[in-house]
Amino acid sequence: MSTAYATLLQEFVPRPISSHRGYLRTLKQIGGLIRQAKRSRAEDELLELLATLVEHYEIRQGHANPELSPRERLAGLIEARQLTQAELSRSSGVPRTTINEILSGRRSISKANALRLAGFFGVRAEDFLAE
Repeated sequence: MSTAYATLLQEFVPRPISSHRGYLRTLKQIGGLIRQAKRSRAEDELLELLATLVEHYEIRQGHANPELSPRERLAGLIEARQLTQAELSRSSGVPRTTINEILSGRRSISKANALRLAGFFGVRAEDFLAE
C-alpha cells in the first residue's frame, strides 16, 4: 500500500455503511474528491472504494436498481471510471472489438469475459451474465 493511500485512509477510515448518517458522511467525502480538479492515484482509489460502499448501501436500502442488464452494468462501470474501450481491453484482457460488440448489443458477455471483467472491476462475474 502506498504511503499516500495509507495517509488518505487515516484521514477518512472507510467502513461498511450501516446508517443514513454514515451514508451522508461518505457522500460528503466523495463530493470533496470529485470536486478536485486533479486527483492523485491514491485519491482515485479511495474514491472507487467509497463509491462501492455507497452502491452496496443503496442496494440494501432499495435505492439503486440492481436489475441492470450486463451491457448496462458494463457501460456504467466504464463511464464511472472514465475508461476508453482500448484502456479496458488492455487492462482486462477482453479484446476491444468484443467490448465494442457487447456495448452495441451485438454480442453477449461470455463466462470467460465475465470473469476477466469482474476481476478488473472488482465485482461479481454474475453481474455480467444474463440470467
